[in-house]
Amino acid sequence: MSTLHTVTKPGQVMALCARAVVSGDSVLLIEDAVYELLSPPTGLNALPDSCSVYVMDIDARARGVEVSAPFEVIDYDRFVSLCVDNEKVLSWF
Repeated sequence: MSTLHTVTKPGQVMALCARAVVSGDSVLLIEDAVYELLSPPTGLNALPDSCSVYVMDIDARARGVEVSAPFEVIDYDRFVSLCVDNEKVLSWF
Protein backbone atom coordinates (compact mmCIF):
# COMPACT_ATOMS: atom_id res chain seq x y z
CA MET A 1 0.00 0.00 0.00
CA SER A 2 1.77 3.16 -1.19
CA THR A 3 1.36 6.59 0.35
CA LEU A 4 2.06 10.07 -0.96
CA HIS A 5 3.33 12.31 1.86
CA THR A 6 2.91 16.04 1.17
CA VAL A 7 5.16 18.15 3.39
CA THR A 8 4.60 21.90 3.81
CA LYS A 9 7.35 22.91 6.27
CA PRO A 10 11.04 22.12 6.72
CA GLY A 11 12.71 21.00 9.93
CA GLN A 12 10.69 19.16 12.53
CA VAL A 13 7.72 18.53 10.24
CA MET A 14 10.01 16.91 7.64
CA ALA A 15 11.71 14.84 10.36
CA LEU A 16 8.35 13.55 11.63
CA CYS A 17 7.29 12.67 8.09
CA ALA A 18 10.55 10.80 7.47
CA ARG A 19 9.84 8.58 10.47
CA ALA A 20 6.52 7.50 8.92
CA VAL A 21 7.69 6.90 5.34
CA VAL A 22 8.20 3.28 4.32
CA SER A 23 9.71 1.68 1.24
CA GLY A 24 7.64 2.43 -1.85
CA ASP A 25 6.15 5.67 -0.53
CA SER A 26 6.61 9.08 -2.18
CA VAL A 27 7.28 12.48 -0.63
CA LEU A 28 6.28 15.79 -2.18
CA LEU A 29 7.84 19.00 -0.87
CA ILE A 30 5.46 21.95 -1.24
CA GLU A 31 5.32 25.50 0.08
CA ASP A 32 8.15 26.21 2.58
CA ALA A 33 9.21 22.54 2.69
CA VAL A 34 11.27 23.22 -0.44
CA TYR A 35 13.75 24.98 1.89
CA GLU A 36 14.63 21.48 3.10
CA LEU A 37 16.83 21.30 -0.02
CA LEU A 38 18.95 24.27 1.17
CA SER A 39 19.81 23.17 4.68
CA PRO A 40 21.53 19.98 5.74
CA PRO A 41 18.71 17.65 4.73
CA THR A 42 18.48 15.63 7.91
CA GLY A 43 14.87 14.68 7.25
CA LEU A 44 15.55 13.82 3.62
CA ASN A 45 18.57 11.70 4.55
CA ALA A 46 16.34 9.61 6.82
CA LEU A 47 14.08 8.55 3.94
CA PRO A 48 14.34 5.00 2.56
CA ASP A 49 16.37 4.69 -0.66
CA SER A 50 13.32 3.38 -2.52
CA CYS A 51 11.33 6.54 -1.68
CA SER A 52 10.77 9.02 -4.52
CA VAL A 53 11.05 12.70 -3.58
CA TYR A 54 9.26 15.32 -5.65
CA VAL A 55 9.39 19.12 -5.44
CA MET A 56 6.58 21.42 -6.57
CA ASP A 57 8.04 23.60 -9.31
CA ILE A 58 6.08 26.76 -8.57
CA ASP A 59 7.05 26.69 -4.87
CA ALA A 60 10.75 26.13 -5.60
CA ARG A 61 10.82 28.94 -8.16
CA ALA A 62 8.93 31.35 -5.88
CA ARG A 63 11.50 30.77 -3.12
CA GLY A 64 14.59 30.74 -5.35
CA VAL A 65 15.41 27.12 -4.55
CA GLU A 66 17.25 25.15 -7.23
CA VAL A 67 16.39 21.48 -7.50
CA SER A 68 18.84 18.84 -8.68
CA ALA A 69 18.95 15.05 -8.89
CA PRO A 70 17.78 12.83 -7.31
CA PHE A 71 14.79 15.10 -6.69
CA GLU A 72 12.17 15.51 -9.42
CA VAL A 73 10.46 18.84 -10.09
CA ILE A 74 6.76 18.46 -10.85
CA ASP A 75 3.79 20.63 -11.79
CA TYR A 76 0.17 20.52 -10.63
CA ASP A 77 -0.85 17.95 -13.26
CA ARG A 78 1.81 15.53 -12.01
CA PHE A 79 0.70 16.25 -8.42
CA VAL A 80 -2.80 15.11 -9.30
CA SER A 81 -1.39 11.98 -10.96
CA LEU A 82 0.58 11.16 -7.81
CA CYS A 83 -2.56 11.53 -5.70
CA VAL A 84 -4.42 9.12 -7.98
CA ASP A 85 -1.53 6.63 -8.27
CA ASN A 86 -1.07 6.26 -4.50
CA GLU A 87 -3.55 4.55 -2.24
CA LYS A 88 -3.32 7.22 0.48
CA VAL A 89 -2.27 10.86 0.72
CA LEU A 90 -0.97 12.18 4.04
CA SER A 91 -0.36 15.88 4.64
CA TRP A 92 2.35 17.05 7.03
CA PHE A 93 2.10 20.66 8.20
